[in-house]
Amino acid sequence: MNTVTTLLCWLSVLFPAGHPPSHSGWYSDIVFFKGGYFAVGTDGRIDRISPSGEKMRVDSSCRYELRCALSNDEILLAAGDHGTILFSFDGRSFYRAKSGTEKTINGIASKDGLFIAGADSGTILASIDGKTWNSFSVAVRGNIASVSANPSFFIGVSDSGDIIKSVDGRNWKLQHFNKEYNGYIKYTKFRKIVASPYSIIIIGTHDDGSPSILTSSLGNVWAERAPIYKDDRGAVQSLTATPNGITYDPDRDQFVLVWDNGGLLTLPSCPECSKYAKISEADLHALICTNNSLVIVGDEYSVFTERLN
Repeated sequence: MNTVTTLLCWLSVLFPAGHPPSHSGWYSDIVFFKGGYFAVGTDGRIDRISPSGEKMRVDSSCRYELRCALSNDEILLAAGDHGTILFSFDGRSFYRAKSGTEKTINGIASKDGLFIAGADSGTILASIDGKTWNSFSVAVRGNIASVSANPSFFIGVSDSGDIIKSVDGRNWKLQHFNKEYNGYIKYTKFRKIVASPYSIIIIGTHDDGSPSILTSSLGNVWAERAPIYKDDRGAVQSLTATPNGITYDPDRDQFVLVWDNGGLLTLPSCPECSKYAKISEADLHALICTNNSLVIVGDEYSVFTERLN
């Protein structure tokens, strides 16, 4: 069985897009909470998605776009435009948190009982309960596009190519990546970052629109990884679309990316072992790997899910 066929065997399309996006709506992020998946997106939409793929609309009493979500055993958070942060303890009733900002919130992470959110214009929000937040600024250029955390530190990126890192969530070290790597790596605009216990990946785009994938072990020194894979004839191919979402698959120690135009790419530690599959004509935005399942969401409120072998 060739690599594309093998990867497609992962996926059972429960709600296929099947056509180019009409921009009528989309999911921006997905998390797992209390036995089900929760996808958030445009117009304040929150849907509970069962492991079997059944959707149930949740009334969030919000009409702003929700751009990110986070959950642990106790609380589910969703955040987005106009400083909106919603929280729920049961996945049914959502309440508006006191974010203290009107800035668009683009990412949420947690470590050691502290929640951190990254927002436009270098705004960082911090909370210990998810209900009341304090805000302060970091001197990044542009907007904080994404934040993540592993057991050792928080780390985030701006859409102008800055990297921020903090052990305690309050004191941040700033790295001007594009200045530091000028002449070595093309100017990059960051979109997402994911930190696993042993490695970190940033995805984004270069100035010419080509995709960028950066890897690091500790978040200090970065190397670029080409978005290449071998097709079913063994020929090396390179992706040219925009990467939108990324997750870590701990059981296989690999990252998985989703792209514009419905592409999915695995990134194991072996650079020559990446696998690619096209699963939709619509753009895919986010995915999660949990309970040995991969669940992907995108335009037209599409959902793709399958148990992983």
